[in-house]
Amino acid sequence: MVGAGFVAKFQAVALAQVRGIELVGVHAPRPDALVAFARETGIGECAAYPDVEQLCQHCNVVGIAGPNFTRVDVAGEIADAVKKGAELKGVICEKPLARTVAEAREMVRLVRAAGLKTAYFEN
Repeated sequence: MVGAGFVAKFQAVALAQVRGIELVGVHAPRPDALVAFARETGIGECAAYPDVEQLCQHCNVVGIAGPNFTRVDVAGEIADAVKKGAELKGVICEKPLARTVAEAREMVRLVRAAGLKTAYFEN
């Protein structure tokens, strides 16, 4: 999971209800939020990662739950991690996908170019 604020915690509660899900890692810009989130999830052994690339090396799917203004950059970091060898299967993004149609199209372009499947967080 990228993000450790309210939305990420809300999605973790929803994920806890899905059979076979493990939250293996989280990356967030604020260390205090990141540590608290990792302790509170209770969905597997969640580790804190200092950057998106390292997170991508330790999971199958990345959930994007950070602020809207960071999402295009995060999608780019995820795509770069795949180019460097991360064996991701997909990306799940919290709604809304982006702040503008142009940003949404760029996110779609980035993840498609990386060959990733996509889904939308909404519960």
